[in-house]
Amino acid sequence: MQKKLIALAIAGLASAPVFAQTNVTVYGVVDVTLENVRAKGGDAEDLKNRNRVTSNSSLLGFRGAEDLGNGLKALFQVESGFAADGSSSTSGLATRDTFVGLTGGFGTLQLGKLTTIMRTAGAKVDFNPAATGIGFQAATYGTIGGIKTGVDERINNSVMYTTPSFSGFNAQLAYTAGENRKSSAQNLDGKSINAQGYQLAGAYENGPLYVSAGYALQKDLQLATAAALAADVPAADLADTIGGYSDKLKTARIAAKYTFPSNTTVSALWDRSKYEVSAVDGKADVKRNAWLVGAEQKFAGNQAAYLQYSRSRDLKGDVCDVVECNRTGFSQWTLGYTYALSKRTMVKAYYTRLNNERDSGADFYLSSISSTGLLGDGQDATGFGLGLRHTF
Repeated sequence: MQKKLIALAIAGLASAPVFAQTNVTVYGVVDVTLENVRAKGGDAEDLKNRNRVTSNSSLLGFRGAEDLGNGLKALFQVESGFAADGSSSTSGLATRDTFVGLTGGFGTLQLGKLTTIMRTAGAKVDFNPAATGIGFQAATYGTIGGIKTGVDERINNSVMYTTPSFSGFNAQLAYTAGENRKSSAQNLDGKSINAQGYQLAGAYENGPLYVSAGYALQKDLQLATAAALAADVPAADLADTIGGYSDKLKTARIAAKYTFPSNTTVSALWDRSKYEVSAVDGKADVKRNAWLVGAEQKFAGNQAAYLQYSRSRDLKGDVCDVVECNRTGFSQWTLGYTYALSKRTMVKAYYTRLNNERDSGADFYLSSISSTGLLGDGQDATGFGLGLRHTF
């Protein structure tokens, strides 16, 4: 009797529908450097030599996929940054790319906190390992007037569609919901503000060649308020000088990279950003062009050296009628070396220098020297780092 029951149970299992299980991958990076940094020059007080141990985008993630049948899969990822140096500024659950989505013959649809093609472009052409650390040069092409444009950041509250790959090419449309719509009473001319953003981009990657282009539009970010607060404008004056307003930030970016048979890789990026603000008493805009060029040479199988240079040109636009813009440009260059001890562990060393003109106070994009993320006008920042990077 027991044998019959067991046989029936086995037969029942065999005839039951089979559901695919989600396969979960645990992965991560621990990247830490010992750095020496300083800033001097200009009219501000020098920030003297200091040693520090810095965690560079260390992370822990979980990702997986479930086969839903008929070529359709469900995707998920939860990625969190942690401070391998003991600080808490970069730590937190789901602080990095975190999403749920579907993928199939139609392409990929994702919802969550996401990295776009335009952000990827900056990382692709930068030769710093994983495009992180003070050598990462997005300060030149990822900011305008000291404010980050957001293109080199993950986008929150987002929905993103990416087409299938067509011989190495895919296109992407991303939407960000600002989620902070305000009534007309809080803005000018009876109009409400509704912070939201869009990105449209395409990328081609096949063999040694990578090329991408994209356009981003962000509306009602209220950056004028952020800029005024960063400049320590008194609260009483803030309402008088800014009042109600709406604003837009527009960015166009082109990037390319090519690897020659000699294991020499060259890269380039061009970025143009324009900020427009409309208030009761009129409109104004400010814009800037920026570019990057770089080269990396791999040799001895597991070693590489790279040099890259980027520049943010002087600000232009209506704002220059009331503010001096002729010396607002700045540049940064980085010289680096990597040695792979294995497929997962790397030693790296680099030197970087950011040179501000008289009316520019840019700081490193990541791991800034100053607590505010801005240096004094005309100050130059330098840094040297030696570190280890391990992926798992």
